Amino acid sequence: REYQRLGWTQQPNEAETDTKLRATIIGMTLYGEDKKAIDAAHELYLSGIESLDPELRSLIIGNEVRHFETPELIDGLITLYRTTSSADLQTDICAGLTSTRALETVEKLLLIMKDSSIVRSQDAFRWFVYLIRNRYARNTSWQWLKDNWQWVIDTYGGDKSFDDFPRYAATGLSTTEQLDDYTNFFTPMMEIPSLTRVIQ
Repeated sequence: REYQRLGWTQQPNEAETDTKLRATIIGMTLYGEDKKAIDAAHELYLSGIESLDPELRSLIIGNEVRHFETPELIDGLITLYRTTSSADLQTDICAGLTSTRALETVEKLLLIMKDSSIVRSQDAFRWFVYLIRNRYARNTSWQWLKDNWQWVIDTYGGDKSFDDFPRYAATGLSTTEQLDDYTNFFTPMMEIPSLTRVIQ
């Protein structure tokens, strides 16, 4: 009902509460796999990213990646991420790309996270957060963190965001087995002062 009332387009003299509510309602409708909403988002994506409502852009990109993914789509979004001067657009592309359901794409995104010519080191943790919270990417992202922990140390060891990786990994993992694996992996690192509290 609210989805039909609000639609996809801001109305003249619309209440600010409706403007903010629209993104929430559309996000929930897309999450519920509503076919009409999926198709509507697809049509909007095809009209061009630059013309999309910034409030809805990440939702529309994510819908395109989840339901209409092709290698060309992924490569095009990565290129746009690298070349745009808009930090907001980069954030929306990151959120959209990391909603993928394809293992091959997950592995590709984890690879470019370490490529500073594409993803700045200060932004890599955001990609990791989104990926490990994606149920289709969780296991691969967790394994990536374990395999690339030395890179995390080398890149962030003296940075205030060093503890972001164990912190956000914990928010993404959800099973007893993953808890055991997390404990086994990070317990030896509790001696590192900057990590002690967040691991505990």
